[in-house]
Amino acid sequence: MIRAIPFVGIANPSGLQRRARSRSQAGSIVWRGVALGAIVPLAVLATWSLAVALHAMRPQILPGPLAVQAAATDLLRSGDLVTALEVSLGRILIGLAIGSVLGLVAGAVLGRSRTLDAYFGPTLRTICQIPTIAWLPVFMLIFGIGEELKVAIIAKAAFLPMLLNTFAGVRSASGRYHEVASALEFGPLQRLRFVTIPSALPMIVLGLRLALSNAWHVLIVVEMLASPAGIGHLMAWSRTLFQLDVVFVTIVAIGATGWLMDAAMRAAERRLSPWSLPA
Repeated sequence: MIRAIPFVGIANPSGLQRRARSRSQAGSIVWRGVALGAIVPLAVLATWSLAVALHAMRPQILPGPLAVQAAATDLLRSGDLVTALEVSLGRILIGLAIGSVLGLVAGAVLGRSRTLDAYFGPTLRTICQIPTIAWLPVFMLIFGIGEELKVAIIAKAAFLPMLLNTFAGVRSASGRYHEVASALEFGPLQRLRFVTIPSALPMIVLGLRLALSNAWHVLIVVEMLASPAGIGHLMAWSRTLFQLDVVFVTIVAIGATGWLMDAAMRAAERRLSPWSLPA
């Protein structure tokens, strides 16, 4: 007598189909985003090539895309572009770490203490209205024009966005959450872990993104004005020598590097605080 053997552990075909369909839809959304994002750069490149072909401007003022590509190839082969980016990224890492940690601590302290906020808040908000680059003469008097100047100005540029966003994140925690924490008799560390950090984390990550963007912009300007190395120095030196093809290469490199750093921060935001993102 043959017994029927039940099928055990067989996956639900409809579930597999739904997962495959969702993956396919996610892939199509990604490719659609890439295609839409490529429209403007391709249009700019086409307009640029057309202007060069029609001799709308002199090549000394507007080098063609092929000339810029040749300059980029030469800079990559010589290692000058990579070396300049390495110098700038090293400065960013050090200055961003210092400024972000100080801003995180200050924002958390002021967010939790209304007394300290009453004393120091107005002064810090006033400082926020002063562009970071306006502090450059003062910083040059204090730190000179060495590496300390670049690190200090980057830390200053990263400090304020991190402070303000951390402060807003700590203050954004709903009073009901704190009431529940009090009812559960949470201690200070438990309240910090289960209430303050989850509530403030999205704003903290956003503050880190803004700090990185602000620090990158400031660094380029400082390197153009007072630095013997870095991608900003390469741009300024090429402009002095009237090598506009190299200037265009540095512009693309600065924009691409900034975009990649921001993309990395967006990925970190999705991983660290997925509940704060739209569905």
